[in-house]
Amino acid sequence: MRTVVRGLLICAGSLAILLPAWLPNRPSAPLGHGTVALLQALLLAAASAVFFGATAHAGRNRPVCRILGLGLAAAVMGKVEDFASLIMGRPFPENWVVGALLLVALGTALRHRRVVLQFVGTLGHHAGSGLIAAALLILYVFDKVIGRHQFWQAALGAAFTPEVPRICRSYLDLLACYLLFIGAIGLALTLARREEPL
Repeated sequence: MRTVVRGLLICAGSLAILLPAWLPNRPSAPLGHGTVALLQALLLAAASAVFFGATAHAGRNRPVCRILGLGLAAAVMGKVEDFASLIMGRPFPENWVVGALLLVALGTALRHRRVVLQFVGTLGHHAGSGLIAAALLILYVFDKVIGRHQFWQAALGAAFTPEVPRICRSYLDLLACYLLFIGAIGLALTLARREEPL
């Protein structure tokens, strides 16, 4: 019963993610500066914080939590580039920041190869792996089809406007960020509760 309730709550959250579609927004504002992009960044930042918070309780899996947290932090930097550029008044060095975070994550992975390989080998046994896999499928497979102009031109015909693919891609990215956040919670809880080998 508990599993059914959790599944229903996750589905309800996936539907609630579409709420910004009905929120008032300035039509002239680029989509990258709107509510959807901000929610994407917040969900990724929360997922990163979950992994960094789990490091204190993860035992030998601390490096894994750190690597996952750094990877999500790099994704946050990619999402907040436009906001940071507006605040700073000049272009945000997104590539340098993302590169530095990924370099630290790679160094951590190389230093703790054994733990990382063991984690990867048992990834299917962790709670949240399916949600993270679904998010990656949305981002790297489904998003590439739905976000294409040709797809919407064929589907809508004369009613097609160039904004449609961008809006659909943004909301798909938002759904993927939500699934990453929920998956991160499940994965972090599993890593933190894993018993140390004797």
